[in-house]
Amino acid sequence: MKKIHLITLLLVTSLLAVSCGSESATSVSDIVSESATVKIGVRNDNPPLSFVDEAGNWVGFDVDLARAFATELGVEPELVVVDGTTRISFLQDGTVDMSVASMNHTRDRDEAIDFSITYFWDNQSFLVRTGEFTSIEELAGATVAANAGSSTIASWTDYLAHRGLPGPEIVEFSDKLAAMEALRAGAVDGYTEDNITLLALAAGDPSLELVPGGHNPVQFGVGVPVDDSRWRDQVNFTLQGLWTSGTFLEIYEKWFVGEARVLDLPLGGEMEIWP
Repeated sequence: MKKIHLITLLLVTSLLAVSCGSESATSVSDIVSESATVKIGVRNDNPPLSFVDEAGNWVGFDVDLARAFATELGVEPELVVVDGTTRISFLQDGTVDMSVASMNHTRDRDEAIDFSITYFWDNQSFLVRTGEFTSIEELAGATVAANAGSSTIASWTDYLAHRGLPGPEIVEFSDKLAAMEALRAGAVDGYTEDNITLLALAAGDPSLELVPGGHNPVQFGVGVPVDDSRWRDQVNFTLQGLWTSGTFLEIYEKWFVGEARVLDLPLGGEMEIWP
């Protein structure tokens, strides 16, 4: 009997230790508060969302939103350059606290990290040489370019498979400008990305055009580390605060709607606001 009581006591003690440990687990929210700094992953190769301008300044919609995020949180922003793959891996290894990096919320990505509510709405189509294609279905079976790590790769493959169309040959590029050169040179028949990115890359070039329609709706979310609900809530509340205060719309109009806009892109959705 004594042995049974001892085993029971050890089990209860172990369960209490695990329970207490999980309750006291440090959230990114605590780290940000204590350091008074938030490390935000942002791309620098994705105009007009995040890029380096001719004067060498890091600018764009996502850049402005990231800085507004820090202001709303009452901390200093530390912007960290990420790309199509490190915007996720840097969240996993703690290099950044959040990624504001034109990241479409997909189920595959949701296995690796968590996401905020949607803050940007668009679609994914193809940039092609002017006059060669009139619909995305005509690109079935063609050789096309995509960014390494982009959600367009799985989306385009699935789009064709569900319609019984020939599968694509996809050439992955880590450099958007290299993908553009491949398109212009005829090495690929099309380049698939978020419409806004394609329009920005092709601005002023009449030899390129966007194919009508799309194969994947775009819903950007802020990436956050997995299984940290307190930090995810704080990120969501901050986004909602930026929306209700009008700050988000001011930033959006600056880049996509106002007189000095870089591209024409009317707001494609409305942010989810919780009472």
